[in-house]
Amino acid sequence: MSDSIDPAQLWLGALVGAQVLLVFLCAIEANAYGERALLLHAAATLMAVLSVLALIGREPLAPTAVLLLVPALSGLQLLDLVSHAGGLRQARRWLLFTSAIVLPAVAVAAVYSGWALVGGIVLWTSVVLMLMARALRQSRPWIWWLVPALAALALASFRLAADHPPYEMDDAIWQAGLLTLWAAFTYLATAWRGRILGETQARILGRTTIDPLTGLATPLVLGERIQAARHLTRRYGHPSVLMVVNIDNLAALTAEFGPEATESAVLAAASRIRASLLRDGDVAARLTHSRMAVLAEGCAPAEAAATVATRILVAGLKEPLAAARAEYLHLRIVLAAVPADDMPPKLLLQKLHHRLDQEVRAASERRIVTVTQEELIALDPPTTIR
Repeated sequence: MSDSIDPAQLWLGALVGAQVLLVFLCAIEANAYGERALLLHAAATLMAVLSVLALIGREPLAPTAVLLLVPALSGLQLLDLVSHAGGLRQARRWLLFTSAIVLPAVAVAAVYSGWALVGGIVLWTSVVLMLMARALRQSRPWIWWLVPALAALALASFRLAADHPPYEMDDAIWQAGLLTLWAAFTYLATAWRGRILGETQARILGRTTIDPLTGLATPLVLGERIQAARHLTRRYGHPSVLMVVNIDNLAALTAEFGPEATESAVLAAASRIRASLLRDGDVAARLTHSRMAVLAEGCAPAEAAATVATRILVAGLKEPLAAARAEYLHLRIVLAAVPADDMPPKLLLQKLHHRLDQEVRAASERRIVTVTQEELIALDPPTTIR
């Protein structure tokens, strides 16, 4: 009970424990976010832990053999980290060859010769420096964390190569400390890069799914939802209705009040259409400058005309426009049930556009026009949407 705990053992336990914690953290985040680079880092950090444990176990050559697998896996991770950078084809090939083929072979040779570690690390460091020199300008700011990380890994490798068995506790502490620095800095760089790429992918996805002006869905999303609604119609008999909404007085607003009033009218129409939707499953999308579409799932044409379409018309006349206080939104709607056949969403929209063009040209007094399935099939729209 009176024996004191060796501080060296505490330091070594803390450093190895930090590496083990990083292994679990990387594995969890890799599984949650689909980050392959984090999974490779978890494997490399696990090899680092095993190399330190081999030092403690007094195995003369096993630490060098296991340690060579750390830069091998780290090189594969680095390939994944700089996959976005251009002009690195030759350097990437060299790093892949060194990490996936040369270092595992050298690890086997390290069981018989301590010089194998030196040769393998010199080759790997040279290839990494060549790749990093070209990738630095294309990967800021997160790649700066990799500079001290890779330096710590190289220093740990050369330090072990310069040492000779039997290894002491101080050797294990230095090795664990350098490998912990490498693991921590590499994790920070990988997590930072993942966040940057995640935000970039979210912005790209937003551009393809959300209209930047109105905040409504894009035609791509609308087409997917039309296909899903058709599947529900076939399987359960649940009808769905597609509407195309036209802003009739948009040209007049532009001529009288200018483009600012036009943009204000489009934004107001989008906002009021969105507020008129009855269910969370309904979707509104912007199609053209003056036209928007609404997909109302689970309702028949008569019900959609009496509820959703009427609410949209009333919303347009509810209050004047902010940029033209004496003007209101004059809307016109053409709607039809989503057919159960294999009519493509693009063709369906073209047919409704064509029918709406007829109503606009005729200056019809009808503000809600329901197109039957027979009429929808007979419509022969032009090949392009106006």
